[in-house]
Amino acid sequence: MREPPIRGPQLPADALDRILTARPEAAGLPAEAYTSAEVHAFEQELLQRRGWVCLGRTDQVAERGAQRALTVAGEGVLVVRDTETVGVFVNACRHRGHELVRSGCAVRRATVWCAYHAWVYRLDGTLRAAPRFGDLAERDPVGMGLTPVRSEEWHGFLFVNLSGDAPSLAATAGNLGPLLEAYEPAGLIRTAEHEYEVSANWKLLVENYLECYHCPSTHPELSKVQRTTHGLDFEDRGLWLGGYLDLDNDAVSMSLDGRGPDWRFPGLDEERARQVCYHALLPGLFITAMHDYLVVHRIQPLAADRTRVVCEVLFPRALLDLGTDPGYAAEFWDVTNRQDWQACESVQRGITRPGFTPGPLAPEEEGLGRFLATMAFLYRSGRSPSASWPTPAAYPGALRTAATAGTTAGRQAR
Repeated sequence: MREPPIRGPQLPADALDRILTARPEAAGLPAEAYTSAEVHAFEQELLQRRGWVCLGRTDQVAERGAQRALTVAGEGVLVVRDTETVGVFVNACRHRGHELVRSGCAVRRATVWCAYHAWVYRLDGTLRAAPRFGDLAERDPVGMGLTPVRSEEWHGFLFVNLSGDAPSLAATAGNLGPLLEAYEPAGLIRTAEHEYEVSANWKLLVENYLECYHCPSTHPELSKVQRTTHGLDFEDRGLWLGGYLDLDNDAVSMSLDGRGPDWRFPGLDEERARQVCYHALLPGLFITAMHDYLVVHRIQPLAADRTRVVCEVLFPRALLDLGTDPGYAAEFWDVTNRQDWQACESVQRGITRPGFTPGPLAPEEEGLGRFLATMAFLYRSGRSPSASWPTPAAYPGALRTAATAGTTAGRQAR
């Protein structure tokens, strides 16, 4: 049974109406949606606790006994690798609640061990020993075992649902999984990782990702290697949005000089290998797929005006075995990321100024408009999203969509 709705934040009703009815004068969310602690708390409960949140790649706990302590919506979780499986537990000893591993840290041990009173748990979470409690472990191994957190693996990524009652991850991801299969994401190798703390609301990062209207003026390097118009949105089924744009005629890869390996994932045809595909899975996983590598961004809201971002570059082993230096990808995306974060921080500062009124959305911002409509729906309903997007009236200037990345019918300028 799904959790009951919660009271939504008090935001201007007329602003939400404009978004939900998709009127021609539709504009962005009101400033309070990006600055209010009340809105932040509401989103933490509805999206971070009641939805599926990506913790990262499962290869971060690749060896038996590997343990990582992370925080999701203010709650500590512990990821543990047993022989064949990865389990996620509440990061608290069942005795007095002491952290089993300090948040943000990683260890490798044969057991899960509490440093406070030396309680010991097996890697599957069952209690193994409780000093001075005699036969407690034998009498009640399940009841006193670690508290499990609902988790699922998907294409090499590990997700958790803290509330335990979200629709299945498969339903949430919808047709995104099949769309990514050609890139073989489960077997990719992490070759670089950058962490950023951005002084902006998390939604501004999502909005920025969903449109390339800003690309010519914000990303001179990107605009030299990727077209910034004539893109196409995907037909999304599930809680994700995305689309693609082609590489520029002379570019071989997404790199600062446009150069790259003459190689493509075996499952891509020549046309699809020219596409840079952008996918945003709510609430905070971006997967950007190219013919030679993937870039993943994990978005973690820290406060109304502060967001943590982890960016990982993932390469196929076959390309690395050919001696390819993956540094060209990490360099390119670090430059691009910093340009995006500076833009988002500037927007955050701008919307906090008295008298700010959100401006209209351009036809190129149709995907962004759908995301805003979803947020407006959540604020109104107080319900966590189901395994599909709310469907407002057709957004003005909406693009036609393609069922797969390889379909070109219906393309028009973005």
